Amino acid sequence: MQLIPNARAIAKRAWSLRLIEIAAAADLILNVVPFVSDWLPWWLTIVLLAGAWGARLIAQPEKEVANANQQDPAVEAG
Repeated sequence: MQLIPNARAIAKRAWSLRLIEIAAAADLILNVVPFVSDWLPWWLTIVLLAGAWGARLIAQPEKEVANANQQDPAVEAG
């Protein structure tokens, strides 16, 4: 396993991960603290997760598109 050389730069732009973390926190708050549900709408986590999905699609570079004809070397080795 090899770490990403520019992990700090990627973490600054990782909006999909941030939105997923905020959605998890909002869902936890909505389920654990019942009186907060008066202020936070029930659909907040759905919107945040949809935003994370959209952020991942928009931020995906073209060069990462996998070619179906290329086989992973680890799979080829058996």
